[in-house]
Amino acid sequence: MNYKRLGNYIELIDVRNTDLSVDKLLGLTIDKKFIPSVANTIGTNMKRYKIIRRNQFACSTMQVRRDGKMPIAILKDYDEAIISQAYPVFKVIDEQILNPDYLMMWFTRQEFDRQATFHAVGGVRGSIEWVDFLDFELPIPSIEKQREIVAEYQAVENKIKTNEAICEKLEETALTIYRRWFVNNGEKTEARLEDYVEVNPKVKLKKGDRASYVGMADVSENSMTIQGYIKRKFKGGGARFLNNDTLLARITPCLENGKTAFVNFLKEDEVAWGSTEFIVLRARGNSNPYWTYCLARNEDFRNYAISSMVGSSGRQRVQSDYLNEYKLPNYNPKVIERFEVKAKPIFKSIKHINQENQKLHQLQALLLGSMTREEEKRIKI
Repeated sequence: MNYKRLGNYIELIDVRNTDLSVDKLLGLTIDKKFIPSVANTIGTNMKRYKIIRRNQFACSTMQVRRDGKMPIAILKDYDEAIISQAYPVFKVIDEQILNPDYLMMWFTRQEFDRQATFHAVGGVRGSIEWVDFLDFELPIPSIEKQREIVAEYQAVENKIKTNEAICEKLEETALTIYRRWFVNNGEKTEARLEDYVEVNPKVKLKKGDRASYVGMADVSENSMTIQGYIKRKFKGGGARFLNNDTLLARITPCLENGKTAFVNFLKEDEVAWGSTEFIVLRARGNSNPYWTYCLARNEDFRNYAISSMVGSSGRQRVQSDYLNEYKLPNYNPKVIERFEVKAKPIFKSIKHINQENQKLHQLQALLLGSMTREEEKRIKI
């Protein structure tokens, strides 16, 4: 196959924010995205930070083996921003030969992360040397073909984003109804969370059984959607859950960032499992799954959960027993029943859209796989 050396098509950039002209600070995630940084920069010399501009890339070469991924992203949402000086910044030398979006598609492939992990050195965490990264190879068809591949991929990506926006609006509708009916309402006599919700209910799953597995990375920070779950052999431990359960991230910073999921992809009585960093919430008879999820997304409840965190800095966890003590009013059961009637069709619509997005993600994977097949076809011709 006619592969080309990556280092022949990209170059490092090291432009510092010496005049403090740029103040948009971004972080880089393991999911290959830029996000607004939440780092405490008080007293930090921002002149040392690197400037990155639209269509340029930043990556992390550290801890690649430990994470099994190489964090790398292309800047699209801003004309320029600043990032940590620890991140190499690079750009495509000639965009008429190599399309930056095509290159980002290549970096998105699972095969790229496997290659990066293989080349990572330096102990358990494993970093990748820049010279090794430059020696990676990729197929580079004509620029017209690259643009065609990118257009197909982005069409699917845009449909996914549209669906996600619809789901967010639907979810916000349910949350708005919940806040209107239940926040600062109800009888003065206090109940506790355990009166409405079972925390970490016991669910049996035999060691060695293959079951759907949900990792923390599969849970969105701004919606109930679960993406990317896989079948894995149950090793013992971890969260176990059923359909209509709510998964609450219990670890810093995932809880602060809003990671909460509603399980809606399982068959009846099917058991799934997930990260040990999930707390499972299940509705008791005097509540319902939709009410429970909205409660978990409520700001007051989340602040209470965060206040229970203990542990070393950066790895603090919510104490699940403490959650049971969360105080709630004694709500009228008929009001909770009415909420279920209102919320059920909303959650059902979100489920159907999520199912469509699952298929679209599969199509994206096929398009990424076709990048090598297109090169194979060209060579055969």
